Formats: sequence, C-alpha cells, structure tokens
Amino acid sequence: MLAPAGGPPSGFRAALRRWVADDTPLKRVLTAQRWMSRAYFEARYLMLDPWGIASSPYERERTETSLRVLEGRRYPTALEVGCGEGVFTARLLDRCDRILAVDISSLAVRRARRRLAGNPRVAVARLDVRVDDPGAAFDLVVCAELFYYWNRRQFDEAAARIAGWVAPGGDLFLVHGTSVHDAGGGGSGTPRHGEMSARVIHERFSRMPDLAVIYDVTLPRYRLTLLRRRRG
Repeated sequence: MLAPAGGPPSGFRAALRRWVADDTPLKRVLTAQRWMSRAYFEARYLMLDPWGIASSPYERERTETSLRVLEGRRYPTALEVGCGEGVFTARLLDRCDRILAVDISSLAVRRARRRLAGNPRVAVARLDVRVDDPGAAFDLVVCAELFYYWNRRQFDEAAARIAGWVAPGGDLFLVHGTSVHDAGGGGSGTPRHGEMSARVIHERFSRMPDLAVIYDVTLPRYRLTLLRRRRG
C-alpha cells in the first residue's frame, strides 16, 4: 500500500521516530560504518525536522548563542558541514557573504535547497566529509553536532583535513552537545558512549598547533569553541 502524499503512515512514522531516536551502543557500531551511516541519516530524514532544529526551544537558544559568538566579524566565505535542512544556514547568512552547505543525506540536501532556493549566496551539496573534500579553503568552517556517529579512527583521520579547510586567519566554529556523549570514556576502534564526546572533539582541535582558541565555553547542555587558523 502506498504511503499518503504527506509522508509515511502515522504508525510507521511513530515507529521510525523511536528507532532513529534511540541512542544505543549497537546503533553507534552500525553508524560508524560508512555504508550504514548514510542509510541511517536517510532514515532519519524521512521525518521532517528530525532533530527539532526549527521547533525546539533548546535548538533555537543554541542557534542564537552561536550567532552571538560569531558576531563582530564578517566572513567572505563559509563552509557549513552537516547543514541538515538548512535552518541554521539561513541564519548564518547574517554573518557570511557566501556559504557552501553540505550534508551526507540526499533528503536533507533536497530540503535545504528548497529552503534556500533563489539565494545566489548559498550552494548546497551532498558530501561525506570523511572521504570527500569541498575543494577550497574558507574563512569560516562550522561543524555542529557532527562527529557523534564516527569512531575515533575516522575522526582522527578527518580532523586534520577539516582544519585544513580553514583559510589562514579564518575561523573554525565547533558546537556539540554534552550530557550522554560526555558520560563515559572510550578508546579507538568501536564507537561507544563517551568516545566521541564534546570534550574529545573540541580538545582534539584545540591541541592543533595551527589553531588558536579564541573562545571556548561549556554551557549546561552544549559546548562552543571558536578557533582561528594562524597565518604563515
């Protein structure tokens, strides 16, 4: 039986929401595999706004805090990694002249393109940053809620590449939630609770010799870090 034009049947939507929202060690093992990771995010985006970016008071507050951290500087070019449906992208235009917004999910990219259609200052593309490069350096690179479903090996391999996408004198802006992700420890290899936490992610970039910490704050539910790439 075909689903209604508005999306999957309500019973299916409820079951799908429970499955994709359930944060389990097994799911983290599966999503650490590249082939499964894309399937997982495509499944999440069968639901509109699966993380509540446009509707959650927490997400709205986090967006406003992020924009305050970035105020005072105008960025000619920006890369937003993990743009989702383009909700934050639209707000980021207040700080940037041109934005390349990328996501692993083709469904998310399709919705972001619809949201931002007609704006010549934004390009939206599907990109898996674990293996693909955007092909340029940017004055601002934004990574928000990005690395939770990677294992430590994937993150360590990609972190230096991502830092290299920041132009000299440009900024790298990181925003990641704390709570469960920071609750435990973990080593390399198989992902587990605590392995890819805000602490691990932000401190890895903060230790890079080419990046200087401009701003770093841990709030009750998330951490924000702004780093600037040294010139020369």
